[in-house]
Amino acid sequence: MIEALSLKTAHQFGDALASQARLRYSVFVRHHSLPHAHYDGMEYDEFDTPAAVYLVWRDPNSVVRGLMRVVPTSEPYMMEKYWPYLCQTRELPKSQDVWEVSRVCIDHTYPWRVRQLIMPALLAAIQEFSSRNGIRAAVGVTRRSLLDHYLGDGVQWLGETMEVEGRQEAAFWVPTEHMRPHAHCAKHGLNHRLLSFEPLDRRSAA
Repeated sequence: MIEALSLKTAHQFGDALASQARLRYSVFVRHHSLPHAHYDGMEYDEFDTPAAVYLVWRDPNSVVRGLMRVVPTSEPYMMEKYWPYLCQTRELPKSQDVWEVSRVCIDHTYPWRVRQLIMPALLAAIQEFSSRNGIRAAVGVTRRSLLDHYLGDGVQWLGETMEVEGRQEAAFWVPTEHMRPHAHCAKHGLNHRLLSFEPLDRRSAA
């Protein structure tokens, strides 16, 4: 199962909030040598706010091995601040029903037999989360090969590929109905429901 947690609900998930920050440090700072902010082996940035929701895959020891962070574009978000020039075919979204996906990472030291299930499960969970919370699309910046592999024609690329933190990446828009990687879920026998969470409280988010 994929769990969704936020600053408000993190106390219900043990060490998950710190564990996702440790995974980010391992992937972005230690492995990719990116100059991201970090402290005591945990990576963080200015978008780790109460608005952020963390979708995490944890191993049997409750260690986070896969992560996607989602943030409503009605709040400050990464593409808006750092890479707005990548969004060339539509206006930058600023809406409660369009969320940015960021800080996507998987622990590549984890055994491949299980690791290959994590990305399809996370994408399926994003679709469930979006459907239950009235989110109509996800945006972000990533390698074209990643989403083309999992989602194919469901991805709308918003502009040219350019260098982002040392890699060639592009901005994407994925409608909620195209977020689930059906072929990969079927291949790995992933169930229809993969997300364990409570829907967002819109009153508290207002």
